[in-house]
Amino acid sequence: MSHTDNQRVRLTKRIFRESLIGLLHEKKLHQITVSELCGRAELNRSTFYKYYGNVYDVFAEIENEMIEQSKRCIHQIHNTNIQVVLQPLYHLLCYIRENADIYRMLLDNSVNSEFSVRLIDHTMAFLRNYSVLLQYDNQAYEEYVFSYLISGSIDITKNWIETGTRETPEEIAGLIYRLAAKILGLVG
Repeated sequence: MSHTDNQRVRLTKRIFRESLIGLLHEKKLHQITVSELCGRAELNRSTFYKYYGNVYDVFAEIENEMIEQSKRCIHQIHNTNIQVVLQPLYHLLCYIRENADIYRMLLDNSVNSEFSVRLIDHTMAFLRNYSVLLQYDNQAYEEYVFSYLISGSIDITKNWIETGTRETPEEIAGLIYRLAAKILGLVG
C-alpha cells in the first residue's frame, strides 16, 4: 500500500469517526444506522464495509484512540517530582480540551459506560505498578484509595469539560495533583 493509499484510508476513517460524533449529538448510538452514517459522511456503504462491520466498530475505534492517547500521557509519569508528574497530566488535559466533544461523548455513560471503566482499569494497573514510586505504602487500602483518586479525577475532568473548560489545563492538573497528594499523604 502506498503512502497516498494510507493517507486516503486515514482520511476516510476520520470522516466516518467525525460523522459518528456529529450524529451522537443528535441521537443515541444504538439508533444510528450504517446508512445514516454513510449519508452524513457522504461516503457509500461499500466504503464503510471495507473498514468496518457496523457503527459500533467506528465507536470502538474512537474509544481506542482516546484510550491510547490517555495511556501515552499516563505512562510519562516516572517519579513524584511535582513538575514531572504535572507534565503528563497537563498534556492529557490539553489533549482533552482539544477533543472536548469526543471526551464529553465518551464519558457520558448514556452513550457507553465502557470507556470510563477501561480508563479507570488501565490507570489502576499503572498505579499498582508505581505505588512504591508514589510513596504510598498502605497496602490494605491501596486499591480503594487509587480507585477513589481515579474516579474523582475523571469526575473533575468531566465537570471541567461540561462547564466549557474555563480553567486552563495547568489549573486543573494542579488541582488534581494537590488533591491526590493530600489523599496520599505526600503533603501536609
